[in-house]
Amino acid sequence: MSYYDAFQINLKRPSSHGFQMDVNYTYSDSIDMGSDTERDTEFTGEASFSDILNTWKPYLNRGHSDFDTRQLSTGEAVYALPFGRGKTVLSNANRVTDALVGGWQLSGINRWSSGLPFSLTEPGWSTNWQIESFGVTVGPVPMHRHFVAGNPQFFANPDAINNDIATGGLNPAGASGPAGNIRLPYPGEAGQRNNFRGDGYFDVDSGLTKSWKFGEVGALKFAWETYNTTNTVRFDPSSIGSGLTGGNLGVATRLLTAPRRMQFSLRYDF
Repeated sequence: MSYYDAFQINLKRPSSHGFQMDVNYTYSDSIDMGSDTERDTEFTGEASFSDILNTWKPYLNRGHSDFDTRQLSTGEAVYALPFGRGKTVLSNANRVTDALVGGWQLSGINRWSSGLPFSLTEPGWSTNWQIESFGVTVGPVPMHRHFVAGNPQFFANPDAINNDIATGGLNPAGASGPAGNIRLPYPGEAGQRNNFRGDGYFDVDSGLTKSWKFGEVGALKFAWETYNTTNTVRFDPSSIGSGLTGGNLGVATRLLTAPRRMQFSLRYDF
């Protein structure tokens, strides 16, 4: 069983003076008891998302979907640069000048999302002997993405989380400093699924193109395309160390975005 609610906005600017734009924004919430088909388990040899931990009480798995994207924004724009014959700048340019500066077109696509969810799991098997249950939050758990020895760490104090597991997530009597505020699940308890957020997605792709027409002979087209133009780095929340009491708790090991890439092309159509 799943639930999905969303609020959507679309802003569109039709082509005018060589410029057109389309922007979309969605604010949503997706909740389910499992984000995979029931036939996908760890025994199929494929990664399984949110197995049902207690088949007698599947509602214990209720939480944000593994693909839940609270906020998502996409946009695209195309702009014919105002240079060359008949344009705002150099409208009376001769044929040679127009061949150099006229007919250029700039385009771009952007996608941004808020943080994607992930869970923490226990080091034992409280409910299902084959699959670990999730940890339980008993207080605020500060999130702060920072780098430790070159590795991205998403928790402000992962040591406090691990050290206070034995005391139910609370500081031992007489101890000072922040408490971990996460405890292990009790026997038969599934814990809390997807109650933490890692990185979201961000990407800007851009392109610069120009065509030269040779009457009935054909046309030559040049294109310069850039992917992840800003070279933005985002880490995959599914790779964040999730094992409570583990040494890599909160550490991400895989990128969600690809490094910046460029490609050039020159094509002749006839």
